[in-house]
Amino acid sequence: MKNISKRAAALAMTAVMTAGLLTGCGGGSGSTAGSTGSGAAAGSGSSGDEITTLTWYMSINPVAADTDKVIAKLNEYTREKIGVEIDYKVIANPDYKEKMPNLINAGEYFDICFTSNWTTDYLQFVGKEAFMDITELLPQYAKETYDFIPEAVWDAVKVNGSIYGVPSYKEMGWQGGIVYNSDMAEAYGIDMSTVKTLEDYTKVLEVVAEKSKAEGKDVVGVSGLTNAWPMAAPYESLTGNPKLPAAGAVPEFGNFQDVSSQAVFNQYASEEYMNYCQTVRGWNQAGYLGGDPVNYDSDIANRDNDFNNGALFSYFIQYAPGTSEAMSASSGHGVGFVPLMDPLFETRSALGGLLAISSASEHPDKALEFINLLNTDEYVGTLIRHGIEGEHYTAVGDTQVDKTMGGTLTDNGYDYTYGWQFGTPFNQKWDISYPDNIEELFQQYNDSAVISPNNGFTFDAVPVETQVAALTNVIAEYTPSLETGSVDPAEYIPKFLEALQANGVDQLIEEVNTQLTAFNSAK
Repeated sequence: MKNISKRAAALAMTAVMTAGLLTGCGGGSGSTAGSTGSGAAAGSGSSGDEITTLTWYMSINPVAADTDKVIAKLNEYTREKIGVEIDYKVIANPDYKEKMPNLINAGEYFDICFTSNWTTDYLQFVGKEAFMDITELLPQYAKETYDFIPEAVWDAVKVNGSIYGVPSYKEMGWQGGIVYNSDMAEAYGIDMSTVKTLEDYTKVLEVVAEKSKAEGKDVVGVSGLTNAWPMAAPYESLTGNPKLPAAGAVPEFGNFQDVSSQAVFNQYASEEYMNYCQTVRGWNQAGYLGGDPVNYDSDIANRDNDFNNGALFSYFIQYAPGTSEAMSASSGHGVGFVPLMDPLFETRSALGGLLAISSASEHPDKALEFINLLNTDEYVGTLIRHGIEGEHYTAVGDTQVDKTMGGTLTDNGYDYTYGWQFGTPFNQKWDISYPDNIEELFQQYNDSAVISPNNGFTFDAVPVETQVAALTNVIAEYTPSLETGSVDPAEYIPKFLEALQANGVDQLIEEVNTQLTAFNSAK
């Protein structure tokens, strides 16, 4: 696993760019200020030369009140640094999902836009030729970014061997596990270091139930079961949707031995799925999950309130470095984390957020220089996440900020504490809610990540879209009750598998296998 670049190396960009970067390429007059030409020399803004204006559509939530102030400050810096200013068009996430595709389809001009697998679909708009192939431009105009993002991440965002967006490099992949009330665990004499599997957790839940009842409390043992199944037996999602029945075995995890010879298999027909459902069925019948685990899992606000108040001992989570430390600071009690797996990096892990350049952009060189700044310049990284020093935060030492300004602010007008949507978070000063060694925690996490066997494979669902729709409905009908132990798996899994069979699971797996074979043959 390629390491996160050291802070000094990542910020060496500053010195490089101060001396001036690359000269822009030609373009139309509509995107420059004070001139009918385009492509100003980087760093030339202060000497009165041309400034290139880039239109940037961004999806983030909520839209901060002081956004215009922060962008004005950003433009002061980028005009001097690389001869660029930003025409920033930020749209709240729910609206962006509808508006940005409409703008692209209508031919609206932009230089940069946010894209992902959950809004303004990256693969869809690459297929529509809306985004520019930047494979050859990256090493020239965003070399520092290109060098520090690991090869596996670039491979994951390639489409037919080409790169059309710069991914946000943060934690590598996803890691499933359990966050728990560490103060309660200590008080009840529970050694959480012994927990390696879901089966190990049964004893923990027994102790929590016994000890809490002896104190006259009604503590729910664990929540979040509707998300827990892939953590119990991790697999590679070959459709990009881990709920769809088309999985690949990941040898490092040692699961699915009976079907590991198959490139694509139905994870719901596995011994692992039956074992998982039987385990949580036992938890449900023993009363460890509360009265209605399906609805309890869906009420996040209530879950968080119960966890903070000691009415919920633990819940399943997809973890990121620093989460337990941040939760400890806000929950009123200690929070620990038990990993159930090493981090798994698969294609979908890199498609959660990218910045793409329009295929119609007149300034792809400048757009990439700006994206490079977003990923490598500490001033830009801190400004775009935390706002203006003295107005939105105070500095704490050399590497941290306090968004409350010493406790004097509760709503500071601008705060995107983690701000992964803007690019890598490793070029910012971190908020004090994160531990001092947050970048080391990310380093350890990323170093331990397992790369999926078919990283870079993306599935085209169009040939089986009817089956995908039908299977999605079947899964939504059966899995919530099965995966919370609300029904007997011995009775309901056969019914579930029969329904999947009747709605095209074999056709889906066959199509995934055909496309996967072609992908691997083309390597």
